[in-house]
Amino acid sequence: MRFAIGIAAGFTLAAAATSVTVAAPVRLSDAQFIAASRCAGLLTSKALGTSDGGALTKFVKEQSWGRSGYIYDQADQARDQAQIDAGRSGAEEHARLIAERDGVCRTFLDTATAGAPGAGHSS
Repeated sequence: MRFAIGIAAGFTLAAAATSVTVAAPVRLSDAQFIAASRCAGLLTSKALGTSDGGALTKFVKEQSWGRSGYIYDQADQARDQAQIDAGRSGAEEHARLIAERDGVCRTFLDTATAGAPGAGHSS
């Protein structure tokens, strides 16, 4: 009998621990949403030698619900401008964009893949 109670208590504790570790979905501010969209543009830019922006692109798409049309348009423009900048940049600008992609944008990518609250920072 004690063994059964111990097992039941163990399952209850395991279930409680699991429910505590599940984080609520991250909701980006409008500024973070626009910045994440720019990052999606940098991560998907062939000019910067990247190929894996799918997770961030999906995350940005999921974050678009409930946004005003103005914010959504700003995010699209930021993404498009990032790709244009990457395609037209000289060596110095190219290096700056790569640093942005590998720095700030990794934060958004980590947020997209892990869903950790507070991982995205506004600029």
